[in-house]
Amino acid sequence: MYIKQIALNGLILVLLTAAFAAVFAYYPLDIIAQPTAPGVVFVPGSNAGQPDIGTGNQIEVTIGASQASATVKIHPTYRESYYKDVLQVNNKDDNAMNVYIIFYAVTNNLPEGSIVKLLVYEGNTKVKELVITSPPLNTPVFIGTLQVNVIWRFDFYVYIPEGTDITNAIYTAGAKLVYTPSTETPPVV
Repeated sequence: MYIKQIALNGLILVLLTAAFAAVFAYYPLDIIAQPTAPGVVFVPGSNAGQPDIGTGNQIEVTIGASQASATVKIHPTYRESYYKDVLQVNNKDDNAMNVYIIFYAVTNNLPEGSIVKLLVYEGNTKVKELVITSPPLNTPVFIGTLQVNVIWRFDFYVYIPEGTDITNAIYTAGAKLVYTPSTETPPVV
């Protein structure tokens, strides 16, 4: 009887082992990534390339070959410097787009009390004003909804306290402009 019980337990163990064996079911899945032209593009503002403060300086705006990237370089001085219509964003898509900005890196060694702002306008209407001196990193910040065939203007404001040392002072910010027809907040990638 004892031997039969051991044999029966052994058989149950073998059957259970077979029941939990690694079994894999394979389902077909096709993934298609078909590139398309960007629906929202960067365009130099009307003041890109214009003279800036400081001998030989210009308001520098560089747009990528597909208009999907932009670099802006400005040369502010003491007190208040305002840069109007430096960069534009144009919605050429057939959908209104919810637009966000995500800062991923900031270096700021401007003098204490300095302020850097990004101001977004549609015509003469302010869409958003962001203090970007020390923006939250890796956090989507909603700018607004960019309608079809509408252009937004990007202005920059910089305040540097008079009498402070600006030798080797610099501010740099790395950000991603994110647009989507969805109402969902974009993930950080």
